[in-house]
Amino acid sequence: MEQSPKTCKVSTVVAPMNSLVPRQRVCFLPVAGIECPHQLLTMKGLAEDGRFEVRHGVNARFFPCMRTWLRDRPDRFYFDWIDRFHSGRNSLLTLVKSVTFCIDVLMATKILRRPVYWTVHNLHSHEGTASNRRELYMQKFFARHATRIRVFSNGAIGRVSARLGVEPAKLLALPEGSYMDYYPNEISPALARQKLNIPRDQLVLLWLGHIRPYKGLAELIEAFRQVARPNWRLIIAGKPYIEAYANEVAGQVRGNAQIAFYPRFIAEAELQVFFNAADAVVLPFTDIENSASLTMSMGFQKPVVAPNLGVIGERLRGQPELVYWPGGLAGTLEKLAAMPAARLAEIGLANAAEVQRHNWKEIAGLFQNRDERRQSFVA
Repeated sequence: MEQSPKTCKVSTVVAPMNSLVPRQRVCFLPVAGIECPHQLLTMKGLAEDGRFEVRHGVNARFFPCMRTWLRDRPDRFYFDWIDRFHSGRNSLLTLVKSVTFCIDVLMATKILRRPVYWTVHNLHSHEGTASNRRELYMQKFFARHATRIRVFSNGAIGRVSARLGVEPAKLLALPEGSYMDYYPNEISPALARQKLNIPRDQLVLLWLGHIRPYKGLAELIEAFRQVARPNWRLIIAGKPYIEAYANEVAGQVRGNAQIAFYPRFIAEAELQVFFNAADAVVLPFTDIENSASLTMSMGFQKPVVAPNLGVIGERLRGQPELVYWPGGLAGTLEKLAAMPAARLAEIGLANAAEVQRHNWKEIAGLFQNRDERRQSFVA
């Protein structure tokens, strides 16, 4: 569910509308890949508002705004992530990219006088640290020059405002929309378990996503070993992001017949097999602000065991008994196992209803001033 440099499914999304009404052209950067439906659905949602022509910017690592301007002449720039524009494989490349990106942003906002918008997905890069001074400087620089910044929850406004050094009024909370209409979901739980060779009477826990250190797999495997009963099964599935780390995980689960490991890309049509075979999803992040994996799991009507980090507490407010504080994973897994099947099903339905409260068209609010947003809410 993370961003990818691969080519995306679409290069332009345009919603039909009255041709007499001028449309604002919004270009999205960077160009996310086929493994990241978040940006695609955001673009479609904005286009459906009717006031915007939405397209991808130029897929360039240097001077993305200027190169996009030369090709598309956008009225506004929108960024999902900025780390790829200022981080490189080594210190020299990182320095060059950081300087050129600052110049690019200044030219876009000061010379072209085009507004820039930003969605803060996380407070720092996943493989970085909160104390990375260069990354923090780049984030603060970009935040100062952004017209408005989107976060995913009201609780995030204070955290992001404090880290980036901007007024809370510059931030707008817009939760992620639902993926329920994007991913196929037709297979029955019985058939899903049959495909994965799992008996019906087992309690199945699912971890699914890119295999990366911040997603807490080491903690999950250790907690599972501590509390798993004979009828428990843990499924770990997803594409390795760092091969060396995936090999570490493989070594940790080797010889444990209760843990099934699928270290590969899971196609969109196959996701339903893993989700529908599971009784619950476990997302033991060590550091997170927003998670598309969480939103997707809720859309598949699953209870979710997760730490109280970032947006998780707000999104999972209908199942507080499964949201834990640091060190509480093993105990929460035991609590899950003691819950009746009817309660698990109830939680799953409530989670699906929660994600459906928001839709992708709400992103249009980011491009409106306060009076316009108030009028839209009243309407």
